[in-house]
Amino acid sequence: MDYIEKLLEEATSTEITTYTAIIRLVFSFLMGVIIGIERQYRRQEAGLRTFTLICLGSTVAMLLSIGIPQIYSGFMGGDPGRIAAQVLTGIGFLGAGAIIQSHGSIHGLTTAASIWVVAVIGLATGAGMYIPAMAMTFLTVVVLFSLERLERRMFLDGVNKILTIACNTSEPDIKLIRQTLMAQKVYILTTSYENNYLENSSVMTYKVNIKSISSYKDLFAAIHSIEYVTLIKIMA
Repeated sequence: MDYIEKLLEEATSTEITTYTAIIRLVFSFLMGVIIGIERQYRRQEAGLRTFTLICLGSTVAMLLSIGIPQIYSGFMGGDPGRIAAQVLTGIGFLGAGAIIQSHGSIHGLTTAASIWVVAVIGLATGAGMYIPAMAMTFLTVVVLFSLERLERRMFLDGVNKILTIACNTSEPDIKLIRQTLMAQKVYILTTSYENNYLENSSVMTYKVNIKSISSYKDLFAAIHSIEYVTLIKIMA
């Protein structure tokens, strides 16, 4: 019982000691792992290790911010939030690296936002704010898991397919093809593009959401109306 009381005292102490730092780092490790597992499950580029390291690093930054004025008397008048504040600025560059822009489609915004959120969770943990950190972790997981399903039900009520369009030109009008798909109520989720300059051809592969009652015949006819389209393939 005395050991538990001592542990709680160290965990909630406003003075940064070795035990306090270890407790907060272990807690931070667990919070980072929880969110990292979800991103790893989604097969995102930033996964378990990335999110765990970000959370741990942010916690250490906050521990330094609080601990330095306590250790060095000359810094007693310093701002304990100065070092930690730079984390939110620096993490923006890491988040930007998770965002991919390709031919008008942007991917990775959710991962970038998750990186920023997990950094804030790490800062809260380093400051000893365990309840807000746990609440934020829980809400983040709810958003990533549950709201995605709600989002799909509200806006994408069809089925996901892989649509491949081959062209006999190396410079197809990407914008025109996207507009054609949108006019047929086809929602583009992801895009990849292959260009063969030697053969003057190109292949566009889209992950799309199509309503199950959609007519593929009408969709193919609309795409084939673009003169340089030579092949259209759709598969699950």
